[in-house]
Amino acid sequence: MKLVYKTFLALLVHIFFLKSAIAANYPDYIFLEEYILPAELKETSALFCSKNETAFTLNDSGNEPVIFEIDSKANIVDKRLLNVKNRDWEAITGDGTHLYIGDIGNNSGNRKTLNVQRILESGAIHKPSTTSFTYLDNPIDENKYLNHDYDAEALVNVNEFLYLFSKSWDTGTLFIYRLNKVNSKQSIKPIAEVNGLPGVITGGDYDFQNKRFVLVGYKVWGIGFFSPFIAILDEQLNLMKFFDLEGYGQVEGICVSPKSEVWFTQESSFFSKNKLVKIKIID
Repeated sequence: MKLVYKTFLALLVHIFFLKSAIAANYPDYIFLEEYILPAELKETSALFCSKNETAFTLNDSGNEPVIFEIDSKANIVDKRLLNVKNRDWEAITGDGTHLYIGDIGNNSGNRKTLNVQRILESGAIHKPSTTSFTYLDNPIDENKYLNHDYDAEALVNVNEFLYLFSKSWDTGTLFIYRLNKVNSKQSIKPIAEVNGLPGVITGGDYDFQNKRFVLVGYKVWGIGFFSPFIAILDEQLNLMKFFDLEGYGQVEGICVSPKSEVWFTQESSFFSKNKLVKIKIID
């Protein structure tokens, strides 16, 4: 029985990597390069590109509250330990002065209050300032694990606001919220919604040059199997298009670099390594 199981797994791995190898032509993007991330970032769950051609990333729940800075070849160049709990960090964004860490993961649906931690992007580490928020009309007692719409993994800075994108397991409808960056306590409700996406949203960034939101997500089609995609929304939060990321798996972080490259990170899994990947979207 063990031999049959191992053979089955080997066949699945072969099919997975065969798919990766034959996916040579991409009508929606140009592949640029990819790098294996250090083992410390095997659960990379978010990404934010800085103006210095580096990026900030972090690991999700169960890991230390550390912000990692990586260079353009996925090497760790700095680590910052925060004096807060990493209950379920899932997002990071910034405005050139501050970084905003989204402790917004809520797979079970039983978190009444979520929060965003704000720290200076550079300089000495001080105690983060916290923005706490609740979802209006959230039926916490009725939520079921991975079967509700009050989870989130994407937080995006645009000028004076932070935009929060839901990970809607139940309806599949993407709900978009807006947070004030400095108010310490807020209750939020959707300002827009998007239908027709092929899966749930796990990360995002704003492309200031092209005035659009670049989101990443995936569809789960089996244990350990993910079909990732990128979705583009215009500045009014209307869906423009989406396309598959061929040959990749659990992609949860994405950012737009100063060169208008799109960088994304993939978590480590049985089938693939944790990676930093760079592409150029074809307009």
